[in-house]
Amino acid sequence: MKKYTLFINKFAEEDLENSKKYYDNQQQGLGSDFLLEIKEVVLRIEKNPYQFSVIDKKARKVSLKRFPFAIFFVVEDNLINVFSIFHFSRNPDVWRKRIDL
Repeated sequence: MKKYTLFINKFAEEDLENSKKYYDNQQQGLGSDFLLEIKEVVLRIEKNPYQFSVIDKKARKVSLKRFPFAIFFVVEDNLINVFSIFHFSRNPDVWRKRIDL
């Protein structure tokens, strides 16, 4: 089985931090639940990133189950670059502009 290195870029990190803060403000512990689901999905991506379909150019997407978010990433050789952790209500042009960054 091929081994991948997963990198979460600065835009996705910012998405993650802002979303965690939002959920922490909504209910105690909800931000931690959000992070736990993100970790679980990231592990699935690392195991086999090609199980998720290409949706735009070379970008792949996996949706979270409990929260209205998706993780967007590209795979190049052994590197998985997570470029967006995106709420479904946001304008998709934002994550599309990040694909090549």
